Amino acid sequence: MLRKVAGIIVRYRVAFALIALFLMVVSVYGIGQLRFESDLSTMLPEGTPAIADYNILQNEFQSGDSTIIAVKIDSIEPGGVYDIRDPEVIEAVYELEQRLRQREYVTDTVSIADVYMQVLGRLPRSEEEAKFVLDMLPPEQRYSLVSRDYTMTMIVVTISREKKTETLVRVYQGIQEDMKSVKFPKNVEVIQTGNIGITYRILELLQSDLNKTMAISFILVIALLLYFYRSPVKAIIPLIPLIFGVTMTLGFMGLAGIPLDLATTTIGAMIIGMGIDYGIHITNRYYEERRNGRDIEDAAAEAVAETGKALLGAALTTIAGFAAMYLSSLPMLHHLATALILGLSLAALNAIVITPAVVILEEDVVKKLKGHYVRPEVRSGSGFIGELFHSLGRTIKAKPRAILGAVLLVTLLFAYGVTQVTTEVRLEKFVPEGMPEIEALLDIRGEFGGQDEIYVLVKADDVRDPAVMRAMYIFEKQVKADSYYNGVFSSESPADTVYREYGYIPNDREKIRAALGEYQGVQTVSNDYSMALIKFTGDFGGASMDDFRRIMRYFEEETKMAQSTEFPPGTELTVTGDLYLNYVLDQITSVEINRISTYGTVFVVLIVLLLFRRPKVSLAMITPMFLGALWTVGFMGLAGIPFTQSLAGVISMIVGLGVDYGMHLTHRFLEEMNEGNPRPIVTAVGSVGPGILAGALTTAGGFLALLAGELPTIHDFGLTLAFGIFASMTAAYFVTPALLQIFYGKKVGGGSE
Repeated sequence: MLRKVAGIIVRYRVAFALIALFLMVVSVYGIGQLRFESDLSTMLPEGTPAIADYNILQNEFQSGDSTIIAVKIDSIEPGGVYDIRDPEVIEAVYELEQRLRQREYVTDTVSIADVYMQVLGRLPRSEEEAKFVLDMLPPEQRYSLVSRDYTMTMIVVTISREKKTETLVRVYQGIQEDMKSVKFPKNVEVIQTGNIGITYRILELLQSDLNKTMAISFILVIALLLYFYRSPVKAIIPLIPLIFGVTMTLGFMGLAGIPLDLATTTIGAMIIGMGIDYGIHITNRYYEERRNGRDIEDAAAEAVAETGKALLGAALTTIAGFAAMYLSSLPMLHHLATALILGLSLAALNAIVITPAVVILEEDVVKKLKGHYVRPEVRSGSGFIGELFHSLGRTIKAKPRAILGAVLLVTLLFAYGVTQVTTEVRLEKFVPEGMPEIEALLDIRGEFGGQDEIYVLVKADDVRDPAVMRAMYIFEKQVKADSYYNGVFSSESPADTVYREYGYIPNDREKIRAALGEYQGVQTVSNDYSMALIKFTGDFGGASMDDFRRIMRYFEEETKMAQSTEFPPGTELTVTGDLYLNYVLDQITSVEINRISTYGTVFVVLIVLLLFRRPKVSLAMITPMFLGALWTVGFMGLAGIPFTQSLAGVISMIVGLGVDYGMHLTHRFLEEMNEGNPRPIVTAVGSVGPGILAGALTTAGGFLALLAGELPTIHDFGLTLAFGIFASMTAAYFVTPALLQIFYGKKVGGGSE
């Protein structure tokens, strides 16, 4: 069947190439429709309770999103200011605040200038006056506004916006415009950080990383192809169908509305790395058949037919590994699975359809130029590399059990690394260290005790109930009393508003209503009085993920305890906010890693068993897959690479990719054994091994191109996948032939030790 299809493809190669060209044009239009996505809430499953509470936070209280503008003395040049209490600095801060408040998406701002307006009714006229007012404040309040060395202050801006990328860009750029329009004194640096600033920076890096990693991936692949094929023209042959596949993938993503996010931004470099494998195997087999004396059309048909069997199996198992990501509840992984399956399918299809047309065209052109066909030679199948793989085949044939023993020792090392693996989901960890936004955020945490925000949503029949209000006040005090443990620096709630008005929480509901009605600050009570908001500010990110989880668990446990002990029956307390969404994502990611990896492995094993229906053959094929995945996770633990939401599906991906190498070796072994070759393992390793090496190097090269990206998660993604490819390839070179030799060595007359 496949041989007939191969004949049709070769016979009508020009027509198929024209169809592909038409789809290429349509895809170019689709690329223009691609959009970037960096909103954390879109990464969580629909229906998650935390999302519902987060939406309430956004819609009812216009809260939950903020940006911080750090104002600091960054130099000591003559003619500039040296103290943040300088009236010129305070005046510039006040002017910037007024400009920000005119923005429709800004709901509140807090800065040092507000203190002077409240105390003096105006801004200070001299530095002595500015110092005097600040010195009147309690130390806790004073140092929440300025650093202890008086070189830094900040403006906290509360934002209400639609959770759309376009809106985020508009908000960030609008605030940047206001910052530039205000003239700060010499020596003063102004930096926008916090959720808005960091998210915008991630979005910006996503766009630049996509273009950069794709370009570098192409350069690496071209360099490797030039080395292996010795000719620029022959190197282009497997590259042309790849270009078609990558362009179609990005175009169809744009047409289908699949966004580019922290995971799918890698798709370009990944498809380049993985897709080139298909073109290389078909091209290598074509050249092998031509060297064996076949004419061009027979060689092309044989290459498509014989290599197509292994490619079909490899594509199906790879797709099965990727398809396991659909079982995840994370939308990000659904998008990545769709993009990868689409990309690999198109890369494989283009390799099978376009490669025969291109390779035959190249030979025809050479014949017209030189008057005769030129026998093709490639470096991967001859010289040092060719002899190296034939020697490897002979060694494995002679000592298969010794080879397996050495592999076992390596596996034990990586098994230890598996125990060291961690997870990471904090937003700030996705931005490179040393960036101004991150440095400013670290300075703010160090000087002001942190400006992370956690919200507790209180739901009741009427939050103006004195019992509810009193319980809120007590709950706040209890949480703040544990600040050494939970990192809380300050808090705000409607109970504070009432307490400031009367000095106590009255039992009269009308008094409470009056106090809340007169309050002019950030909204902390819903319009129907069925919900109230308690806002805690502090350093909740923690020095490590363990600290972060501990603090988030503290808030969960305290709200549950307070709900059952302090608050009246029927009152409900839940934790929410951007930071809490990170914690929820962490919990989901931990579960998804195990689920996706398990199902991906099961899917791949089932497809291998269905395709080959021979337990021994299947075992030889899939063992490198298991080892490649195990070694990869061990490498992550030893190298300190954590699992993130974008890396949650990496094991399933390695499983899908890793089985390909064992499949190519096994398929060639069976082909040689069925034809009566007395040394099928030597021939299989010697002939297919160089092609696997070329494919693995180009695939890993595509993944390693991700190291050129600036986002740490992109680095980790590329490095992990590249290692996984080399691990799977190495395991396939040693384990698959060794097992086949043990299982079938005596049958073909070779025997084992």
